[in-house]
Amino acid sequence: MSSAVITLVVIAAAVALGIALAYLPMRVLLSTMAKNVRQFIQRQRDRRRISRETPDRRKVEGGS
Repeated sequence: MSSAVITLVVIAAAVALGIALAYLPMRVLLSTMAKNVRQFIQRQRDRRRISRETPDRRKVEGGS
């Protein structure tokens, strides 16, 4: 009976250690992805603000 308890404790410790060791790389990865998405959105906003020589095709000129 005691060997089963010890086995369960060892398995629980291994799972807890695995989760703890995976937490930091996951946070780093998610923060990097979030930063890249924010930069991409900002670049798109900046591009849309720049005036172009060609007319904006998104605006409808005179409806039908």
